[in-house]
Amino acid sequence: MVEKIDAAAHRHVGAAFTAVDSAAIRVHRERCAKVRNRNVACLKCAAACTSGCIALVEGELVIDAARCVGCGTCATVCPTCALESLNPGDAELAGACLSAVRDGRVVVGCGLALEALDGLVDSAAVVPVVCAGRVDESLLCTLAARGVREATVLCGRCDRCAQRHGAATAVLVAETAQTLLDAWGASLAVRVTDEVPQFLLAEGVTAAAAARARDDFFADGRACAPVVREGDAAADGAVSEGGPRPVGRGPVSLSSPEAEAADATVGPGLRFFWNSGRSRKVASHSLHVMKDGTLPHFVPDRRERLLDALAALGEPAAPSVACRLAGAVVIDGAKCVSCRMCATFCPTGAIAKFDEADGALGVAHTPADCVKCGSCQDICPTQAITILDEVRADWLVDGTCHRYPMTPRPVDLADNPHQILDTFRLTFNGDIFER
Repeated sequence: MVEKIDAAAHRHVGAAFTAVDSAAIRVHRERCAKVRNRNVACLKCAAACTSGCIALVEGELVIDAARCVGCGTCATVCPTCALESLNPGDAELAGACLSAVRDGRVVVGCGLALEALDGLVDSAAVVPVVCAGRVDESLLCTLAARGVREATVLCGRCDRCAQRHGAATAVLVAETAQTLLDAWGASLAVRVTDEVPQFLLAEGVTAAAAARARDDFFADGRACAPVVREGDAAADGAVSEGGPRPVGRGPVSLSSPEAEAADATVGPGLRFFWNSGRSRKVASHSLHVMKDGTLPHFVPDRRERLLDALAALGEPAAPSVACRLAGAVVIDGAKCVSCRMCATFCPTGAIAKFDEADGALGVAHTPADCVKCGSCQDICPTQAITILDEVRADWLVDGTCHRYPMTPRPVDLADNPHQILDTFRLTFNGDIFER
């Protein structure tokens, strides 16, 4: 997977994601690790997108809102919940799952698969989603905390579906959730399958008949219909082949010559402005630092629900856990230059500054709030930060906080009053601005 995009694309990524915002996906660009600092490598949304709405094309980040099917897979993999699925929302999905529980078992099904099985399954016992990639770990852990014993994520014929990437995300989520649940000794078993559970079949329907109906439905290939947005052709009664498509919204190449034009509108909601004669251009929004010199922090609600569910399951049964949602930061004091940029750009506040009255300063790290976005590691100018892949399980629920005292480093101005600012600009690739 290519994690590097054209340098020009970094400047516009925050505003570009606004194009994806719809009734199906809510964009919180201020939470995006790459928006907060362009040196962050995270592009998990582009790797997971099932429709090509968010994609990497020859090293360029290309966003084509017209392709969005509202599956929510991008939101599933986004570590900071900068992309939030509303189709359905997390609370609505959890409520539907709890209502659909049958004898301790619940099924969440791909919409196309359920369309293929129409009339062959008990529709009241399965929860429909656009794509299996919509399911996330906080949902599965919440179900476990509520006593559910078996959770099945039902797919269609993913090999014949345009949204086939969603299956990989569903499997990743199932493995991550199972790792966490096993560490806590929970009894919930999670599986991703295209085989209809026996208890879900309608009376008189055999598993073989359901499989035939599914295979016939997907025989010629299937794709989810794009999200219908206000002003789309579908809103005017026009529907093109393959479902409704927005009008006048081609893909936006964020490093194209058009995007470099002054005051250029390169797509819906993507208007950029020259910064008063400066050589670089900024989007029409900005993030403002707080009094402590850091950008605003936000612990995602999804993260809180995950931690609450684990706490409800009791004490962990395993000493440690290794998965995509558990990380802990280690700072090498011999390399650290005390710049505390890790705390400045941390999206969740898992790394936070402390400044004591006696002059002591440093950063404090709370592993429970670490969503493993990699921001701190990517932006550290001296590679002093390592993110542990395996962490103590109790750190996720007991509020453990690690303090890293630091020593201020003197700077010789050398008759240049702007040397500090210039040094920071050089070190952090230009991501420092005068106010």
